[in-house]
Amino acid sequence: MEKLIMVDGNNLLFRSYYATAYTGNLMKNSKGFPTNGLFGFVNMINKIVTEEKPTFMIVAFDKGKTFRHNEYKEYKSGRAETPNELKMQFPYAKELLTYMGIKYYEIDNYEADDIIGTFSRYCEKDTDYEGVIISSDKDLLQLISDEVEIKLLKQKDYIRYNKESFKKEYGIDPIKIIDLKALMGDSSDNIPGVKGIGEKTALKLLQDYNSLDGIYEHITELSPKLQEKLLTDKDNAYMSYNLATIVKDIPMDIDINDTKVKEAKETELRNLYEELEFYSFLKKMEKKETKPFSYRIVENINEVNITEPTSIYLEILGYNYHTSKILGIALSNSKENIYIPYEIFDAKILNDNIKYTYDLKKLYVALKRDNIIFDKVNFDTYIAAYLLEYNIKDDIAYLSNTLNYEIPFYDNIYLKNKTKNLYEEISLEETAKMACLKANFIYETKDFFFDKLKEKELVNLFDEIEVPLSYTLGDMEANGVCVDASILDEM
Repeated sequence: MEKLIMVDGNNLLFRSYYATAYTGNLMKNSKGFPTNGLFGFVNMINKIVTEEKPTFMIVAFDKGKTFRHNEYKEYKSGRAETPNELKMQFPYAKELLTYMGIKYYEIDNYEADDIIGTFSRYCEKDTDYEGVIISSDKDLLQLISDEVEIKLLKQKDYIRYNKESFKKEYGIDPIKIIDLKALMGDSSDNIPGVKGIGEKTALKLLQDYNSLDGIYEHITELSPKLQEKLLTDKDNAYMSYNLATIVKDIPMDIDINDTKVKEAKETELRNLYEELEFYSFLKKMEKKETKPFSYRIVENINEVNITEPTSIYLEILGYNYHTSKILGIALSNSKENIYIPYEIFDAKILNDNIKYTYDLKKLYVALKRDNIIFDKVNFDTYIAAYLLEYNIKDDIAYLSNTLNYEIPFYDNIYLKNKTKNLYEEISLEETAKMACLKANFIYETKDFFFDKLKEKELVNLFDEIEVPLSYTLGDMEANGVCVDASILDEM
């Protein structure tokens, strides 16, 4: 059976844009063209291709106003205007897809959802194909069937639903998402629904009476208060039902061979990456052999002698470096990558040759918990990347993957129980490799980041203010600050 991947292009590009734009960190090339949405978009498309390995794939986009706006003038009104910086990136997204060998569709008078709906129907009719929808838009859940499932994107991960798993969670068939929206409405699309009925009540009604029609047929069985709400907004409920229904029969000729993933047009793709200054993607296109990553786990601390410039990375269990367990320390230089389990660590190995890290304050404060004062580090990749306006997070993997260093995301390795937000230890071998990959990334990119700081005339700010301030803030976090309560009372 062949797999057809159906991607909500608008959804992916919006997610990619706002993932960084809300922080004010708007990535641009040297000409000032905004690229943050496109960078995330390409990353996500590449991730989808890697994970799903599709033979057939489409990406669907909205194209202006649709028939729903004609039926209800207030449809999607109240939404903030799409930022111009994001609008500018849509044509490039489509051009990138073309060069990547992936077919995209946009059709007058219809939304991306309707295009995906029409291809979902194709999968239902031709059982040689199974469909997988990729989006964070819950409206698309109604398209789940025996032949179609959905990969519902979340902030850090995703939930994969098929017909059975959806019904187990919601207690209704996927198609009843339409009835659910008819009752509870949808503020993001300005679909009114029935005033005063939320998701919990709507789900209970559908579990009891199966459909919107079924609810109105048995309305006398409901409480007077609920009856009043449903009767008052009956017209709105049915109008909302129509607005929420995804079209599955757009008048379009589907030639499935058009959707086959083709060989990338490498010259055109490389030129566009160069224009957008996506150097990490250009690096990935280079065909070269990579040597296996080597590291060793230290068993005797007396064997460790740091005699040349070295990076250090502290691996902890969780993100709170004030309380989280320290697992170990990784060191990297031109000779080797080593991992020291914290139970055998001895501060006597720390010296002036250990110069580079990621998140200096974390390193300083966490070690200080055990009365280890180490203030020799003078280069922090985290601060350098922040000053250079990279998209950075506590997890170094976000930055490293931008520069084509494939370090697994922290939560994918250590966060075993996502519902309780519990981090659990992994094997010593895995921990050592994770930490050494990070230390190695810091070591190998230090010159790259320093050259960028020089180019942007930020070295003085970095050396004289930001790095020393990290130690000061670290002391404040570890020791606290003196406060005169009476002065606070006066203020």
